[in-house]
Amino acid sequence: MNKLSLIFLCLSVTALAGPLDETRYCGDPVRLADGTIKRRADVVRAFKQAHPCPVTAKSTGACPGWQVDHVIPLVCGGCDMVTNLQWLPVEIKTAPGLVAKDRWEQRVYCR
Repeated sequence: MNKLSLIFLCLSVTALAGPLDETRYCGDPVRLADGTIKRRADVVRAFKQAHPCPVTAKSTGACPGWQVDHVIPLVCGGCDMVTNLQWLPVEIKTAPGLVAKDRWEQRVYCR
């Protein structure tokens, strides 16, 4: 399976989950004075404790090639909580152009 197919497969699965009856929605995000969304480091730590890095199997430190990602983006009302986080390969998380995960999710979840 090539990278583009993998990206679309991951994004399609997210779309199928959909916002209907979704408990991971919390409403408008809390923003800092500069306008950025406030994020909680304790939530990421708890996620890593429950779901160690797929590469190193460690709960602390770097996870080469992977990033922690919000399933439902905070900007779209997603909660900053462990159940709304997932490990995602960097190549999917940071894909350029129209396949960029964050841009695609905003079209799906920010309605």
